[in-house]
Amino acid sequence: MTDEQHIEPGTTTSRRAAIHHSGLHLLPATVYPSPPVPVPDCATCDELAEMRRTARTEADRSREADANVLLRRHQRQEHTEDGEGADKPRRRTFRYLPYSIVQDGSAEPEYEARCVSGDEHDCGAVSGRHPDPAKVEEWQRLHTQETRHTRYRRCFADYSVLEPQA
Repeated sequence: MTDEQHIEPGTTTSRRAAIHHSGLHLLPATVYPSPPVPVPDCATCDELAEMRRTARTEADRSREADANVLLRRHQRQEHTEDGEGADKPRRRTFRYLPYSIVQDGSAEPEYEARCVSGDEHDCGAVSGRHPDPAKVEEWQRLHTQETRHTRYRRCFADYSVLEPQA
């Protein structure tokens, strides 16, 4: 009898046992958000959704992801007052643990930019931390006017909490 005759097809139980013994069950499961839905009667949303559809038909995943990012950004900036474009917080669920990591709603996120341009070494100028990205962008604009530096490292920080799942 050869080794091939001893091989049995995998079953759900045998796969679960293999995963359990491998330690993969300890890894967190990331819940990815669904693609943004265009707001009705918005030309920009329709244009970005069409860009996403074209990328999908051409199997260009990078361009599809770019279209999703641009659509989410547009919806955050233009459609948040009616609540339709506001993204739900991204949740990360840990398998076998009854907690989710979510953004802390009581703390404001922080934005910061650091100039990494310069002739011989990085300039090192920093915008400081601000709760509004517009203030950081204004600092970048003014710093570029003063120094002609055009390269910045932008940082975003937020606070997260572990919430028990219902």
